[in-house]
Amino acid sequence: MAKFVKFKINNATAPGAGGNWGGRDVLIGVDDIENVSDVVSGGGAYSVVVTLKSFVGLSDAAIANATIGGRILTLTVSTSLSAAVNPTAVTVDGNMPSQSIVRAMTANPGGIAASAQLGLDGGGVRSTDEQMYWSGAVFSSVNDI
Repeated sequence: MAKFVKFKINNATAPGAGGNWGGRDVLIGVDDIENVSDVVSGGGAYSVVVTLKSFVGLSDAAIANATIGGRILTLTVSTSLSAAVNPTAVTVDGNMPSQSIVRAMTANPGGIAASAQLGLDGGGVRSTDEQMYWSGAVFSSVNDI
């Protein structure tokens, strides 16, 4: 089993333009992953929320009496390597973005990292549907997990 899951982030953001730049890899320890879930917005944007096992202290005055929270990684999905293009509705359960993470977590890659490679959008037909890519990765802290 892999020790790390690797996400190749593809977008047109240059490294100096902000923290969510493209052309980079994000590694997460398999033992640090508590939950993986798909999120589909009303506009058809796909993302995956990876809940991590670690806790963090929160000191926000708007959060009354909340002193600990959790860490999450939100991965966005696109069918373009350089722009935010929403996938066609995924109709094959195994092609949901979260399933690529589950497959990577249980893979036997022969090394210590397994890549979470996304499948095709829509019905998963190579001649008509498009390849999906990870287009962003943002870590955050929340108090409602």
